Amino acid sequence: MFWNQIQYLGLPFISVLWMMVALLYTKTIYSLKIQMGLLLFSVPVITFFMRLTNSWHHLFYTKWELREIVGYYSLYMERGVWYYVNIAYTILCLLLTVIIYFIGYLKNKAGYTKSHFLVFLFASLLPFIGIVLILFTYDQWSIDYSALIMPASLLIISYGILKYDFLEIRTLARETIFENNLVGMVVFGPGMRIIDYNKAAKKFFESLNISLDNYPIEHILNSEPKLLEVFQSDTSCDFPFIIDGEERFFEIDVVALGDTHNGTMRMLKSIRDVTEERKIQEKLIILATIDSLSGLNNRAEFMSLAKREFDWAKRNNDELSLLIMDLDNFKIINDTFGHAAGDEVIREVGGMIKASFRKTDISGRIGGEEFAVVLKNTSLEDAKKVAEKFRKTISQRKVVYGDQEISITISIGVAGICGNTDDIKDIEDILKMADGALYKAKAKGRNCVEICQNY
Repeated sequence: MFWNQIQYLGLPFISVLWMMVALLYTKTIYSLKIQMGLLLFSVPVITFFMRLTNSWHHLFYTKWELREIVGYYSLYMERGVWYYVNIAYTILCLLLTVIIYFIGYLKNKAGYTKSHFLVFLFASLLPFIGIVLILFTYDQWSIDYSALIMPASLLIISYGILKYDFLEIRTLARETIFENNLVGMVVFGPGMRIIDYNKAAKKFFESLNISLDNYPIEHILNSEPKLLEVFQSDTSCDFPFIIDGEERFFEIDVVALGDTHNGTMRMLKSIRDVTEERKIQEKLIILATIDSLSGLNNRAEFMSLAKREFDWAKRNNDELSLLIMDLDNFKIINDTFGHAAGDEVIREVGGMIKASFRKTDISGRIGGEEFAVVLKNTSLEDAKKVAEKFRKTISQRKVVYGDQEISITISIGVAGICGNTDDIKDIEDILKMADGALYKAKAKGRNCVEICQNY
C-alpha cells in the first residue's frame, strides 16, 4: 500500500500535463491563463490528497485484499467514488490529447510533418487504452494495465524526443531569437505590466536611466510622458527621441499575444533604432531633389513644387509671381577663370538666393546658369521690386576665387497671375511668359529686370 501511495505523488498529474504539452506543441494555445491552469490541476491535486488520506475516509479505495489468480497473488482494491472521478478525468484528458494530435495530423498544423503527430498520437493512445482496460477488466484480473503499457508509451515518447527534438529546437530557437535579437523586445502582460524583455530592450532603457522591473509601464515611464504615450498605444508607430543630446529615431511594432485578458491586450512590442535608415533616406531625398552645386531645388523638384503652388493660387484666386534669372556672360567667366571658378559663382549665387528670399518662396536651379523663384501671394509690381533689389545685391557682390575677384550681374524676367486667370492654364504658361521677359532683359543690355504684363 505504501508504494501505491507513492505513485500517486505524480500519477494524477501525468494526463493533464501531457494534454497541456499537446496544446502548446500543436499551437492550439500559445499560453496558459492562471485561472485555466488552476482549474485543470484542481482534480489531480484533490486526487493526490484523497489518496494520501484514504485511510480516514475511504473515498478512493473502500477496501483492499489479496486475491489468488491462476496461482499468483494480486492486490485487489475496491474502488471508491473519487477513484471514478479521477479515472473519468484522466480518460477525458487523454481523449482530448488524442483528438488534439489527430487534428494536428489531419491539418498538419504548427509546421510539423505528419510523422511528428503520428508518433505522439500513438504514444497518447496507448495509456488511454490501458485505462479503459483497467476500468472494464480490473474486477476479473486485478491487473493494472497502465503500469504495463506506460513503459511502451514512454519509449515512443523518448523516440519522438530524440528523433524530432520534440519542443527542444523550437523553444531554443525562440529563446535565442528573442534574447539575442538586435531589436529590443518587451512583453507586456495584463495591465501593461512588463513581464519579459531581451538584452537590446534593456540597453535601450538603460540609455534613458530607466530600469525595467515587473511594474506597469506608467510606473516605469512616469518621468518620460512622451515615451509613455508611445508605449501605451496599441498601434505601431515611429517616434523621435533625444538620447545623450542626439536626436534618434525609433520604430515600434506591436504584436498581440492571444486574446484580451480582462479587457487588456497582452502584447509584444519591438523597438528598433532606425536613425541610420532615416539619415540614408534623407540623403537619398536630397540627392533626388537638391542641386548639389547651388544647394537649391533641382529642376524636377522645383517644377513639382511650383506646379503645386500655381494650382493652389488658381483655386483660391491668389496672386503668384515667378522670377526667371540668368547670370550674364557666364560663358566668359568660365573661359576666363575656368570651370572651377564658374562652379564657385553658382555656389555663391545659390547661397545669395537662399539668403535674399523668404523661406516660404520656392527657389531652384533650372539650368546651367539659370535660376527661378516662385513668390507666393506676391503681385507683379511687388515681384518686380523684389527682383530689382536682388539684381542690385548681385551686381554689388564680388565672388572671390583664389586671389581673384569676379564681378557678376544677372538678368531677371518676371511674370505672374492675379487670381483665376483663364488664359494661363498651368505653370508652364507662366514659365514661358517669364522666360520671354528674361529675353527682353537680355536684349536691353543685360543686368536689368523686365516684366511680362499679362494682367
